[in-house]
Formats: sequence, C-alpha cells, structure tokens
Amino acid sequence: MKMMKYIAFVVFAVMLVSCQKAIEIDLPEVDQEYVVEGRIEVNTPPIVILSETQGYFDEASVESVFGTFVHDAIITMTNSDGNTFVLTEICSSSIPDSLLDDVSALTGIPAESLGFFDYCIYTSLDPNAMGEENKLYHLEVDIDGKILTSSTKIPGIVPLDSTWFEVEGDLDSLGFVWAYLTDPDTVGNYYRWYAQRINIHTYGVEAGTVKDPFPIAPFGSIFDDKFFNGLTFDFAYNRGEIGNLEGQDDEGPEEGYFKTGDTVVIKFCSTTRENFLYIRALENQAATAGSPFASPGNLPFNIEGGIGIWAGYAPAYDTLICE
Repeated sequence: MKMMKYIAFVVFAVMLVSCQKAIEIDLPEVDQEYVVEGRIEVNTPPIVILSETQGYFDEASVESVFGTFVHDAIITMTNSDGNTFVLTEICSSSIPDSLLDDVSALTGIPAESLGFFDYCIYTSLDPNAMGEENKLYHLEVDIDGKILTSSTKIPGIVPLDSTWFEVEGDLDSLGFVWAYLTDPDTVGNYYRWYAQRINIHTYGVEAGTVKDPFPIAPFGSIFDDKFFNGLTFDFAYNRGEIGNLEGQDDEGPEEGYFKTGDTVVIKFCSTTRENFLYIRALENQAATAGSPFASPGNLPFNIEGGIGIWAGYAPAYDTLICE
C-alpha cells in the first residue's frame, strides 16, 4: 500500500513538472529622463549634478552608474537681482579644494575618494554667485535643445538657541546631541539637521584621520514647524552614518551615538517646502526599502522638464564638545 502511494506521488510530481510552461514577459520601454540634483547655500557656490535615469532591470555597476552623467550641458543660474551666471562642468581631481566638502555632502562620497571616480559637477567660481539669504535662484539647463528649469529660494537663517550633549540612560559615555530652537512666528518653516565629528580617530588603521569627512544628515533629518510654529522647544538627534564608510569605533554598541570627547559641528539649515517634501520622501523610501507593505512611487520634484531637486539652504553653525 505504501509503495502504491509512493508511485502515485511520483506520477503526480512528474505531471506537474510536465505542465510547466516558460513565461516570457516583454517589459515596456521606459523613456529616459534627465535628473537634476542641485543646491545653493549661503556663502557657497551653486552645485549641480546632471544625469540620466536608468531602467529598473538595467545592469548596475560602478561603470554604468557613472556612465549616466550628462556632459557638456549649458547651465545658467539667475538670482533675484537679475544677475546671471554660467555654471562650468568640473570633473573629479579638477574640483577645487574649497568645494570638496560641499560636493562630498551632496554626493555622500568622502573628499579623498572623489579623485577615484570620474565624478562631474556644474558650478560657478564667480564670488558673486555665492548664495545669499532671502534671495531667489532660477536654474536653466540646456541639453542639446532640451530645456529643464527650476527655481528655489534661500530662506533666512534660523540659528539654534543652544546645544548640548547628554548621555543616554545608563550608558557610560554614549548619548545624543540636544538643542533648543525658537521657531519664528510664521507658518511654513522647514529645517534640516547635519552634524560632523571633527575630532580624530585615536587608534587602529584610521588613527589620525577626522572621524566624519563632512556634515552627515541622519534619518529623519528634515522637519517642518507644523506642530510647533512660534514655540521654543528642545529636541535631540542621533549620529548619522555614511553607509559602509564608518570608522572602526562606530560599529556595535556605539552605532548611532556620539560619545564623550567628540567635538561636533552642528549644521542646522533652513530650507524650502519643495526640498522638505523631496528629502522626506527619499528618507521614507530608504527606510522601507524591501518591505512588501511599502507603497512604491516617484519622489516629488521641482524640476520642469525633468526630475530631481534644486534646493536652497541657509545654514547656521554651532560647535559642541561632548562632555
């Protein structure tokens, strides 16, 4: 009887296999779009990265990613005073030292690593092109006759009232950076938090190097004043990370924490609603990557004729010694 059941099972399995049919799906062609990633900050020149989208099923490699850069575009920026500046394309090792930190913050690539890639930006070295508070900046991109446009504003600087370090719970020396903020009594203020540890590693292969190569924005770095307009309040942030580029003392129990002895430069930025919506959606997608319950969707953008973001930032700086 058992033998008969076994034979029946084998016959059934063979029937299932024989009924399999190869299914071929013709994926529709997706039009390529141009992507603008740009920013203009107070006392900083404009920086624009111009690229093309890749198909979801296209081969992904370092070469293919850097092959999406768009070269030889004509990019101009006009401020609210009517002054127009032509942005020049600069690649990799030709990027001036004065721009390395800003390019690093925009790309997430440490300054010392930029020379290893054929990484290209568009910028202006004219000192009059530096960002100013409360000014509008219009961007126009011409790619072989294809025109992309966008406008943004650098809002007014809103400094933090005070900052301090506080050990978390019963942890020995690990904690978060806290701040007091007085929000202006006008609805529609948007902020983004960055922090950079400028003290050096004291042991291991990274001894003698600065802990953070540039200001880092942690998850949840951007927020608005919808629930605290005109109020003074305190809040805290954990330490942001740069993917797999962490130092040897940043893993394990120290992950996400600042610690006693760190010297932290806080970069607290006012920004625009469009940038708030873009970064918030970007962080939400990153946080839910791979989740079957996440809703797919395109990021909101402010580029006419393409996708991406042209953002204005007004940073205020504070330096804190964690003790």
